[in-house]
Amino acid sequence: MTATTTRSAPKAPATSQTVDRLGATAWTDVAVLTVLSVLAVLGFEPAFGHYAFLLASLGGIAVGTVAAVVCRLFRLPVPISIAIALAAYFVFGTPLAMPGQATMVVLPSLDSLSGLVLGAVFGWADAVTLQAPLEAPPYVAVVPYFATWLVALVSVTLALRWLPRARSRGTARAAAVLIAPAVLFVAGILLGTRDPFFAGVRGVLFAGIAIVWLGWRRGRTREHSVDVAVDPGLRRRKLVGTGIVVIGAVAVGALAGSVLAPPASSRFVLRQEVTPPFDPLDYPSPLAGFRQYTKDLEKTELFTVDGLQSGQLIRLASMDSYDGVVWSVTDPSDSTDASGSFELLGSTIPRPPLFTPGGTSEATIAIRQYSDVWLPTLGYMTQLGFDAHRGTDPSETVRVNTATGTTAITSGVGVGLRYTVDATAQRLPSDKTLAKVAPARLTLPPVTNVPDIVSSKAEEYAGSSSTAIQKLRNIERSLKTFGYLSHGRASDPVPSRAGEGADRMTDLFAKSPMVGDQEQYASAFALMARHLGYPTRVVMGFAPKVATGSTTTVTGNDVTAWDEVAFDGVGWVPFFPTPTKTDAPRNQTTRPKLEPQPQVRQPPAANPKPQDLLTPVKTKDNERKPPHTSFSLPGWVWVVGGVIVIPLVLYFVPLLVIAALKRRRRRRRERVGAADRRAAGAWDELADGYAELGLTVPANATRRQAASAFERQAAAQNLRVPDAGLVPLAERIDGAVFDGSAVSDERVGDAWSRSDDAVREARRSAGWLRRRLASFRYRRARRRPRP
Repeated sequence: MTATTTRSAPKAPATSQTVDRLGATAWTDVAVLTVLSVLAVLGFEPAFGHYAFLLASLGGIAVGTVAAVVCRLFRLPVPISIAIALAAYFVFGTPLAMPGQATMVVLPSLDSLSGLVLGAVFGWADAVTLQAPLEAPPYVAVVPYFATWLVALVSVTLALRWLPRARSRGTARAAAVLIAPAVLFVAGILLGTRDPFFAGVRGVLFAGIAIVWLGWRRGRTREHSVDVAVDPGLRRRKLVGTGIVVIGAVAVGALAGSVLAPPASSRFVLRQEVTPPFDPLDYPSPLAGFRQYTKDLEKTELFTVDGLQSGQLIRLASMDSYDGVVWSVTDPSDSTDASGSFELLGSTIPRPPLFTPGGTSEATIAIRQYSDVWLPTLGYMTQLGFDAHRGTDPSETVRVNTATGTTAITSGVGVGLRYTVDATAQRLPSDKTLAKVAPARLTLPPVTNVPDIVSSKAEEYAGSSSTAIQKLRNIERSLKTFGYLSHGRASDPVPSRAGEGADRMTDLFAKSPMVGDQEQYASAFALMARHLGYPTRVVMGFAPKVATGSTTTVTGNDVTAWDEVAFDGVGWVPFFPTPTKTDAPRNQTTRPKLEPQPQVRQPPAANPKPQDLLTPVKTKDNERKPPHTSFSLPGWVWVVGGVIVIPLVLYFVPLLVIAALKRRRRRRRERVGAADRRAAGAWDELADGYAELGLTVPANATRRQAASAFERQAAAQNLRVPDAGLVPLAERIDGAVFDGSAVSDERVGDAWSRSDDAVREARRSAGWLRRRLASFRYRRARRRPRP
């Protein structure tokens, strides 16, 4: 260090007393914090899946940095600086984060301003619960904009206002300023996916730049603390040496990190730990409750519709997955384009991927006594608006499937809800036109456990036509010709069993005549069409009678079901295979066919003679036979039966029934469904086993939370758990369910083996009486929807 000289700050000109000037140190601080924020925000790329979020992210950094610098230059107080920063957030947030909701691309609108608020408050929850890449609702893009704006504003403000005041503790304050960019870096990791975006390179660069900056700030603090000037050459050599060391560390660390990085499956991200808010498989199949509408709710006024046109159908739900028991929506993890994939409602609803627009309509629906998660709509919606003056606005809990035209409200469709639907109908070409069109090539979930009789009837009914539309029309016409309509009510001419399972389909075709309602005929048509290789789905809804110019009241008797087949370049064409005839003959399946006999003259009836005129003949055998008496048990047998046998029957029969139910529950969870659902079934089996032992299953808890609760209860009740605890098992199953990778059968088997060991160990440690009581308990866990 050379000789020191006293330094004095240069005086500003008299004409610029109201505006400060920032020195090179301040601008360096701003540049370093900006670079660190950019490195941190790149971690959002896996969640958004594209680089469009960079406009909002870099814009947020620019808006926050400029607001902090301008307020510092004009020496504005903190409250006014905050007001200016908020104003800049809303003014520039519309073109940067929500240009689609802007007026003339750049001017704020009510939708964009509300989205900037909703995104800052609620967008974080959607960012970790919605499926990546994040595209809807529009306010999700506000998350990176708000995060970078806030980080830049706080860190730059502290660097310009608070950091220069430091004397002896300048390094500690500089480290505190780095907290905001570090939090942004961690947020990018937590909100991302299992596939990181150059995590090792970004992490090493972030740490290296931060270390160099801290070392440089430490030297600057020492210079100011002793008020001396340091040889610039010495300072430069020291800084260059430190930079070379850090650059070498960055290079080695980046290379080693790319080679020694842990597998993606071990990466902790929030979306893998949070249960998605809406899984349609958590709810019963809509078609399974068809008979509830036709019987229990036959005359119940479910909802009213204003603006419904004659012949227009009301859609409730579309189903394209069949397991031999019911038609249901597809598991969202199996297909992202099928009936089970739902997304948040945006200001506009995208067009379906396979659709030819026809006429448009607008209707207002008011809910009366309808209660479910499926929202009645018309055709394919283009807009959906709720009347907030008549009740709670459920817009934030609406989920839409644009491919099927199905809408659900996770909070439930409540009484008093009123909403307006703008919809576009599918344009339907003539059969002559469709004869030249091939069915669409779509990958739908396979149908399983289909009876052989359905396949044979499909070939028989389809006939030898050369076109797909003609074969489908033949099947539709055959079902309507040979079948009869019956809802199984007491007023129907013949009984009709509910259900669309394999046994009901066999019963429908094996007995003559065919008897059923829309549930059976729509299911049969879909199975036969799928057998022929045509993409078909079942749609449930309502077909009320419309009175022109008046409000239409929809009751349970208006429920219906139909089928839709996808044609290439056209869309989904509806088919209505349910017959309208209701006069089916009674008992035709059991009454033998009578053949006419030749008429024969019968002799006149003779009066029987009194039996007392006959003299019985006594024989030797008759004398030896004892008189006929009714069989009766001895009294001791009744005593033994009442004391021993009846209690044993009352004990073992329920025990066997419950054991059979548990065995059936286990087999369905272990063998039915995709691999990730079978792995999740292992945890459900564990939770049910612990609940049957008397432990309380926490409601609306994640598997990790439930595992911790089970461990605490087991410790309090002297029940043993595995040495490693239950949390690792919960994490293994969460990984199989949520990490998005292919789940092997060995992984599923390992989850079931560990689950069985945990339940078995708990049962062994329980007392004899507790084990017996657990044998008589039966619980079937059902995943509850997230609020």
